[in-house]
Amino acid sequence: MFDGFSLDRVDVGDVTLRVRHGGSGPPVLLLHGHPRTHTTWYRVAPLPAERFTVVCPDTRGYGESTKPATDGEHTPIGEALARCDARFAQAWYHWFFFAQPDKPEQAINHDPDAWYGVAAKNSPERLGAENFADFRRAIHDPDTVRAMLDDYRAGLGVDRAHDDADRAAGRRITCPALVLWSSRDDLADLYGDVLGVWRDWTTDLRGHAIDSGHHMAEDNPEAPAAALAGFFPHTG
Repeated sequence: MFDGFSLDRVDVGDVTLRVRHGGSGPPVLLLHGHPRTHTTWYRVAPLPAERFTVVCPDTRGYGESTKPATDGEHTPIGEALARCDARFAQAWYHWFFFAQPDKPEQAINHDPDAWYGVAAKNSPERLGAENFADFRRAIHDPDTVRAMLDDYRAGLGVDRAHDDADRAAGRRITCPALVLWSSRDDLADLYGDVLGVWRDWTTDLRGHAIDSGHHMAEDNPEAPAAALAGFFPHTG
């Protein structure tokens, strides 16, 4: 896994990140989602590493990166909340459950394997043995669970406030933006025109669906790697 890559701990001030990096050339940063760690990229990262320096961290609070302290505010989410309807609330109820105090930790830590579908949908065969081991170690660490939930608490609090302020000020992403989404997930069902969600937030937008389930880096790694390779010449 990650042949030719290095694994380091990087002090970035308030936390220390576990970071896998390899390749050479301009940097490409790959960030994972909940409840994964950087190892979710193990099949994707070697492909762009032929042209780029690929950097894959455990984001702050996740995996083996250190955990920021909890505070009152739990210091782009606003668009999702503004478009939320009953279908979204039913399909993605965990966004709102995770934002509640204490109870999510109790539910998850009672049986992390059951909560995150170990064996049922997240198995060594599907994720790869080493990626699975890293994922499972993370979900069995109560400090990591708490930090991952604080990420959602921030999403319904300070992150939303920041998004609302950016929208009110008319701020946009001015660099070229590529949006990729999973065709076998429910994003298009919930939002219809997925790129339309991003048009008001960007000035140079392109993107398309990838034939995969929710975790495209594990389901179809070649497709996002090829999309990135095709995108970057347009950014130079």
